[in-house]
Amino acid sequence: MGSKSRVPMQVSPVFEIRIKDLQKKIMQKQGENISLRDLTEKIIKTPNFEELEKAILSVDNIDIKINLDRRKQ
Repeated sequence: MGSKSRVPMQVSPVFEIRIKDLQKKIMQKQGENISLRDLTEKIIKTPNFEELEKAILSVDNIDIKINLDRRKQ
């Protein structure tokens, strides 16, 4: 059996801290060292994640910055 490949993901430092704290709490409570990959897999399967996804997508004011390359002008 092959192991799961590691895929780096950029997240906010606050989110990373909270996920790692959650990982530690699971270890203390259940004695199980759950990987961050498995933990995030469990998170996206919860119904609350779908509600969060809908809330993020329903935001009308999305601040998007686009930098155009003006060297050819």
